Amino acid sequence: MLKTNMEFRKGILFIRIKGDLCKETVKGIIDSDFKYIVLNIDDIYSIDSYSIKYLNKIYKSFESKSGKMVICDKFNISQKLLKDIPKIDNEYDAFRLFERMI
Repeated sequence: MLKTNMEFRKGILFIRIKGDLCKETVKGIIDSDFKYIVLNIDDIYSIDSYSIKYLNKIYKSFESKSGKMVICDKFNISQKLLKDIPKIDNEYDAFRLFERMI
């Protein structure tokens, strides 16, 4: 089961997920209509290969549309799995990063 919490603040969509990230749950958690997205995966239990490919695909889509996406991952779960997506330690740092771009 996957729980999501989304918050839109000053042009940035914060998505916090908790649970298992798998083929059945990953689709629909990220809306490409936003320009800046922070995906917080601090509370995920597992991630399957489909979700890894899907998140990398979404990231490349954002980049091609001049959008930005970062992952909050204080435990470095994504270090080897999501190599292309920029990582940041916490949401506050992500907010400050995007605030300079807006």
